[in-house]
Amino acid sequence: MTSVEPDPAGEGLSAGEQLLLDRLMTALHDADQITLLLGSGVTAAAVPGVRGVLEIADSYAAGRNDDGALERALAQARSELVGARPIDVYRAYRRVFTDWVSGGAFDVIAQQAVLKAYAAPDPMESPLATHGLGQRLERGVGEGVENDRFSWSLPRGVQALGHLLARIPEAFDHRLLTTNFDPLLEIAIRDAGGRAVSLPLDVRGNLGHTGSSDGAVRVFHLHGFWRPTLHVRGPQLLHDPALLTGNAPLIAAAADLIRGDTVCVIGSSDWAGTITAALARTRPMRVLWALNDADAATALSTAERLREQTGVAVECFPGVDSERLFPALAERAQVPVPPRATGLKNRVRHHSWERQLVSQPGTLPPRDVPGLLLQLERRFGWVTQMGGTVQPIRLLWPVRLRPRASVIHMVQAFVAGALARLGVEVRVCIDDVGTRDHEAQTEFRADLDRWIDHTGHGAVREFVSLAEFLDQGARHPAAGSPEELLRPTDPWSVARTFYGEHNPSLYSLLAAVKAVPNLTSWDELEKNAWPIVQSVLRTDARNLLTPLTLWPYLNSMLLESATNDVMTLGGRDEAILWAQWRQTFGFGPGHLYNPYIKNLQHDAHMLRWSSQEELSRHLHRSRELPGWDVEGSYIPWLFQNALLLPGYLNQEPVPETEDFPLDSWAAFVAAIEDGKPVLDDLAARVTALFLR
Repeated sequence: MTSVEPDPAGEGLSAGEQLLLDRLMTALHDADQITLLLGSGVTAAAVPGVRGVLEIADSYAAGRNDDGALERALAQARSELVGARPIDVYRAYRRVFTDWVSGGAFDVIAQQAVLKAYAAPDPMESPLATHGLGQRLERGVGEGVENDRFSWSLPRGVQALGHLLARIPEAFDHRLLTTNFDPLLEIAIRDAGGRAVSLPLDVRGNLGHTGSSDGAVRVFHLHGFWRPTLHVRGPQLLHDPALLTGNAPLIAAAADLIRGDTVCVIGSSDWAGTITAALARTRPMRVLWALNDADAATALSTAERLREQTGVAVECFPGVDSERLFPALAERAQVPVPPRATGLKNRVRHHSWERQLVSQPGTLPPRDVPGLLLQLERRFGWVTQMGGTVQPIRLLWPVRLRPRASVIHMVQAFVAGALARLGVEVRVCIDDVGTRDHEAQTEFRADLDRWIDHTGHGAVREFVSLAEFLDQGARHPAAGSPEELLRPTDPWSVARTFYGEHNPSLYSLLAAVKAVPNLTSWDELEKNAWPIVQSVLRTDARNLLTPLTLWPYLNSMLLESATNDVMTLGGRDEAILWAQWRQTFGFGPGHLYNPYIKNLQHDAHMLRWSSQEELSRHLHRSRELPGWDVEGSYIPWLFQNALLLPGYLNQEPVPETEDFPLDSWAAFVAAIEDGKPVLDDLAARVTALFLR
């Protein structure tokens, strides 16, 4: 037998790829319409194939709380198929999942396979932040993930094809057919500036309303789609393999979608026979069938077999890789494929810029709220998420009542005071539900009040007891206006909407109340299994009350005026809590998050020292640890937020030690290396602010 290897003189293409490329270019020059039929090989570089899906299914079974029953059932299915094709094992796995879990259980496995191509740079910002990995993705979450197109990994061939379909969609009749269930083709088209519509066929061959000719490329998914759509909602998103072979309605629908003069099949083994059977029902046309196998004799025999099965002319091309073919086709068709814009992936702090900004003469904090929020982000790494308002005029700062306030509370209070000084109405909502220690509450509030005053200079602020708010609501229930029905102000109605209608996963709920770390991939979960168990064992159950008690108060604030002019203040690890609020009740407040302090829980004593000597000891011991100077670690966090920040907000002179200006973290590190006693000086200055 002979095989066709890539031709070095032909731009790295194999002879089969060169020949297929010539055929496609001839069709383009002759203005023939090309119908593309694509299989899983096209996206295999990013989305796992059948074997990868089976591995995900095995991992799912291993973690299922059923005493290993599902694992044993899958092992039994494998033992009955020793030496069988992976697709046959896939069929058996689907049957086992249906029998032992549910009819749509395997959809979750397929969705996890698709998400292997998705990696959000910040899990807190991902639409998956509020979704459990073992929970089926519904339409809204799936659409949100697809819209985050910068976070998707696109194979080189798919990216080039996206540009072809976006630039010359008429050559492909504004359509393509695929047996894939992933959305990478649509994402590639949108990434190239085009429009794409996902149209999965249901098991009866129906595809719902296709819309008018608006220029969008219609992507028809013959074997199902990874998420629900308006037309296909469940209970099964992916077609059962046992029902695919010989499915007459589905084959007839696929045949109706095959139009034009040339059909090009790439990346498909057609294991279910859908493509072959559909071609057999079409009018005579030219079929170009790309094979991954480089053997020329196999290509000839396959072409003969396909001609007999379909009754149309079929030409097979050996050794075709879409990763090479589509970029070459784009180049020959003079469709540029520029480097992909991937968006902002990392937050980078430039300390040289920071030093210039902090110490530059005449640099004062802005006198307007948007300007101050911008400077908090630029200079100190705070995160601002605006909720559609030009300027927030009310600030909700929810604070869990603790035996002692921490330095994190102090830093948040400094910003609350600065905003209050600019006219923002500050409300400090003390979460004292279930607490009866009134003396501790008085001292806790006094600390917050004092720190707000440090930058607020007597500006108005209001303290609210969450327990009193809930008690008052119980004594005087609301009348139930349309606004209150939309955003209820009592815990039971919030629970009914959040748990009953929105139905979050239990894991995402625990992550929202900071009972477990917020992890968004199977690998991360497996690596952190023991820390997750520890977190669940040691976290108080009262944390679960947070959404049901805090959200009613926020909803009551949103009823006070016609516009959503509220901004919340809190830690970065609270982002998922507010993301769940938005998914439950719609658009609303903006959010302001202080920088995250690494490796310290809120109750750590290093955040609540009792003397300057104690803090100095913490600083010196931390200085001896590896990574002490990494951004977000204990010492740089304290210097930036507990020393530089309040000084900046109060327009105070830059602190100095032995005439050495401490106007940036770079300067602070240089002073340490120069032997200056800056750690002790930091302890003295911050303690003076922290303690009464």
